[in-house]
Amino acid sequence: MNKRFFLDISGIFAAVLCVIITIFFGRGSKGEYIFYMFSFLISGSLICFSLKDFPFRKEKIQDKFLSELVLLSEEDTVVKTWNILGKNSLVIGKKNKEEDIDIDLSDTYFSGTVSDIHAILNYVDGFWYIEDMQSKNGTQIKGCLENKLYNIKDGQSKLTKKDYIFIGLNKLQIR
Repeated sequence: MNKRFFLDISGIFAAVLCVIITIFFGRGSKGEYIFYMFSFLISGSLICFSLKDFPFRKEKIQDKFLSELVLLSEEDTVVKTWNILGKNSLVIGKKNKEEDIDIDLSDTYFSGTVSDIHAILNYVDGFWYIEDMQSKNGTQIKGCLENKLYNIKDGQSKLTKKDYIFIGLNKLQIR
């Protein structure tokens, strides 16, 4: 534990102790209103200073634990699965003699719509990104709760859990 964390926990404990002392011992004295005000002021400031550094925003942890890419049929059943856990970069396309393809779509029903090097998945700072490699039929993504397809042309697009990726006419999902 670091020193700052210990000080924060001590401040919270002191603030709670001030409140308890005020509740039990602040009623009988003649200056009880001043004692109440002083005690709540001290406890409020301690709580404020203690809590200001705690991260209340939750990171999107789900994005960091994406572990597989699945090829889906037209009925959304899983046809093929690729493990992407621990990988940094994956090439999506069709197997050929010149390039190493990590996600090979050459044996799929819609393989004719897939370029040799169609797209690249990159893992950067805990998130997966996809980039189209100037493919003939394009790459599109669709969020799992969205109805709109987004065409990827220039740059990279961030992926989140259960997003759909369309490589030509092949439907993939990142999980």
